[in-house]
Amino acid sequence: MSFIYLLYVAVLGALIGSFANVVIYRLPLGKSVVWPRSSCPHCSRTLSVLDLVPIFSWLFLKGRCRSCQQPISFRYPFIELLMALGFLVLAWRFPVERYGFSLLIILTIFAMFLIMSMIDIDTYTIPDSLSLPALLISLLASFLLAANLLPNFSDALFGASLAAGVIALINRVGSLVLRRFKDTKERLWPIGMDQLNIAALGGALLSWQLGLGLALLSLVLNFITRKTLRLSEPVLYLLWFISLALIVYNPFTTPFKALSGTFVAAGAVAMLGALFWWFYDIFSKNQLPELEEDLDEPIAMGFGDVKLAAIMGALLGWQNFLFAFVVAVCLGAIGGIIGKFLSGNRQVPFGPYLAVATFVALFVAQPAITWYLGQLGF
Repeated sequence: MSFIYLLYVAVLGALIGSFANVVIYRLPLGKSVVWPRSSCPHCSRTLSVLDLVPIFSWLFLKGRCRSCQQPISFRYPFIELLMALGFLVLAWRFPVERYGFSLLIILTIFAMFLIMSMIDIDTYTIPDSLSLPALLISLLASFLLAANLLPNFSDALFGASLAAGVIALINRVGSLVLRRFKDTKERLWPIGMDQLNIAALGGALLSWQLGLGLALLSLVLNFITRKTLRLSEPVLYLLWFISLALIVYNPFTTPFKALSGTFVAAGAVAMLGALFWWFYDIFSKNQLPELEEDLDEPIAMGFGDVKLAAIMGALLGWQNFLFAFVVAVCLGAIGGIIGKFLSGNRQVPFGPYLAVATFVALFVAQPAITWYLGQLGF
């Protein structure tokens, strides 16, 4: 692999990093990311081409606007440099002559993860307009380009569903505990958390097929009755907990089938619901009904993390996702302690930790899992 090739990739990353800064600033504000041209946030002067050279313009101008001399945040060149270094390392680790277009997918997801992470840090939200296209790209790539870097389509779909289900059930069970086991106020029609809850119970009782089937039956009944037919969350999750506690005594399934079933069924419904409400938001002139994050209820984990986890599962497969999830939890714990010490109540959300863990897993998950299983004698 030539130095010139890697240099080109790094320059491409820096240029995409420059555009990423625009997206990170404008997308949460609902502004166009292509128009108008970039301008100084202080004096509103339209920036020239010389002002927009990634990294070097900021260095040449000593971090100040050419016109008003007001300081320009260091974060702009930092993101450009981070994107360039990320592209460089990924292109070096996964050479294009071996991995072909799979490398392009990895670079695309890396760029989208970086953008989503910075928006999450700023706003504690992850836009559907980034996360769901990234999920679709990952699944489509696994269908067209499955190779030794990307899982095949069935593994990617299973991984995405299981990963989404893990975070979704942390969301539901954790939020139930934070509400002191009171039922949620959320009432989405035709598809919402009720279908996810039913899918989780059905998956724990038998398999993901039963869980998904029960959720779809609930959805059909909602359409027929034109109202949300639901079960109380405390009652439903008591049954879910009992079914998992007695999993070894269930003659109709196996522990692995039931555990994977509850996560996969819940995650599949979570992804279907997320796609439904995203398209509804795009094509409907009506405002969305209140979503869970808008209710005055404590939540254990944002639903944006569910969609981010689905991308991870599609990109890594379910085994590597579990490795990445453990890494993210460890990083989150360390980061939370450091953040509490340095900045009081200001905490970094979980999304960036999931993003970092994804690429840690891409590099080391397989050898780490192989080593661990070897220590256990497998």
